[in-house]
Amino acid sequence: MRDQDKQHRLVGPDAPATAELFRIFARHGFTSSEEPLDVADASTVAVTALGGALASPDIVLACQARTERCFFIRRNEAGEASGFIALLFLNPVGFEALMYGRLSPDQPDLDQLTAPDERASAIYVWCLAGVSEADKRAVVRAVTEARRKAFPHVALFARPMSREGRMMTAALDAPSAGAAWLGWVPQAADTSNA
Repeated sequence: MRDQDKQHRLVGPDAPATAELFRIFARHGFTSSEEPLDVADASTVAVTALGGALASPDIVLACQARTERCFFIRRNEAGEASGFIALLFLNPVGFEALMYGRLSPDQPDLDQLTAPDERASAIYVWCLAGVSEADKRAVVRAVTEARRKAFPHVALFARPMSREGRMMTAALDAPSAGAAWLGWVPQAADTSNA
């Protein structure tokens, strides 16, 4: 379904912010999708850019179906996937789970995510990546602008795993980033070397 169609169906307390999110992401070349092929292509981008996909395509599609604002893909002129953004919009139960270390990014509990018309208590930057330098800049700019203009009132959390992720997180935490605070979620300890 096209982003414009989704914007017309938006209702509820987050509708204006979500519509703005769709507009901002579209300006940077990202469109919302619930297509399995788009998620599979994004998984390929994640493997290339990050060294591995972080969640199965079925889980990403389930989260997208639950929130209708979770997964966004960017394609180049040749139609190849060149970047993606995946966000988890957390309801109060999900926010509490995040705060107490019970949120599982590998397999999020759908009951911890907002319905499309439900106000987000927090946003977790689940995963994002870009192929080229231009794609990486587009990812950072889209998320940074959305934070400042669409959801400045909602606490945002991130677990930066790449240079671009750390740069984006630092930009999101700037004094001009908005009234809500940004939380850095620590990476899990690597126990394979223990």
